[in-house]
Amino acid sequence: MSEYKLVFHINENDRWPFTLRSVRNFVRADAANKAVVVANGGAVRSFSQLEADPNRMARIRGLEAEGVDFVVCEIALGERQVKAELIPDYVRVVDAGIVEIAQLQSEGYGYVKA
Repeated sequence: MSEYKLVFHINENDRWPFTLRSVRNFVRADAANKAVVVANGGAVRSFSQLEADPNRMARIRGLEAEGVDFVVCEIALGERQVKAELIPDYVRVVDAGIVEIAQLQSEGYGYVKA
């Protein structure tokens, strides 16, 4: 089967359950599939000390262990006063999430607004 590459863009905190289900279904459909989840906007609140959901973080960690790359926008963190040091080491912080999405698309990743 062909290898598919998708970038899942999430910018609303309440969209995490749907996004994580979609990502899980995508990567488990074929081991060759590659997924990157880019969080910006309000979605970065899930990484704040006040709004962190242990179950959600466990699901993110589990998907990361299956090869999914999770990326968080530093600009969005700053706008929501979420300290970068709260971001788990398995999540990559980038300067601008939208630039990361553009870069991934230039590398052949399809785009999914999650």
